[in-house]
Amino acid sequence: MADEENKDVPELTEFEAKLPAQGNNKDIWLFLIIVDVIFLCVFGFFLYKNLSARLLAPAENVPSPAPVAEEPAQQEPQAEEEIVVEETVSVTPQTPAAQPQEKPAPAVQETKPAPEAAPAQPKEQKESIIVKSGKSKYRQVTFRYFGDADNVSIVSGFTMSKPRALKKKKDYWEVTLGIAPGTYKFLYIVDGKQTLDPYTEEKDGRSVLVVE
Repeated sequence: MADEENKDVPELTEFEAKLPAQGNNKDIWLFLIIVDVIFLCVFGFFLYKNLSARLLAPAENVPSPAPVAEEPAQQEPQAEEEIVVEETVSVTPQTPAAQPQEKPAPAVQETKPAPEAAPAQPKEQKESIIVKSGKSKYRQVTFRYFGDADNVSIVSGFTMSKPRALKKKKDYWEVTLGIAPGTYKFLYIVDGKQTLDPYTEEKDGRSVLVVE
C-alpha cells in the first residue's frame, strides 16, 4: 500500500527542487521594485539639478555690450568767428502817399448855460397838533390830518392801541382827545394804510407826540 501511495505523488525535478518557495519570490520582487523607485528618484534629482544649473545660470557670464563712447558735444561757434555776409538791398524810391486833406474844424456853437433851477420852497408848516391845558391832569390834544382821504383814524398808546376815527372838516380831518403828560408815538391810518404825520418828528417809524 505504501508503494502505491508514493507512486501517485509526482517526483520533483532537479530544477523545481532548486526554486525557492513562492513566499520568498514575493519578497524579492517587492525589494526590486523599491530599489528601482529609489534609483529613479535619485536619477531624476540629479537630472533636475543639472538642468536648473544650466537654465538659471547667473547673468554675469553673459558678456555685456561694449560701452559706446559719447561724442563730445559740438560747441557753438563763438561770436567772433561768425562770418558776416553782406547783402546788397536795392532800394526803390517810393512816391509819397497822398496826404489826406484836412477837414475844416466845425464851428463851435456857443452853448448857453441852462437856467438855474429855482430853489425849492420850504414846505408850509401846518399846525397838526394843538395842546390845551386844563384844570384836570389831562390835556386836551387836537389832532389834524391834512390831505384827501375817505377814512382817517389815529392809533397809539393813548387810544389803547385801538384806532380812533377823525371827523372831516373843511380841508382836514380832526379829533380831540384827553391825554396825560408824557411822550407818545402814534400813526394815522388813512384808507387802511399807516401814515406818518409830516409835520411832527419821527422815531422808529412812528410820529412823536410830547405832552407837557
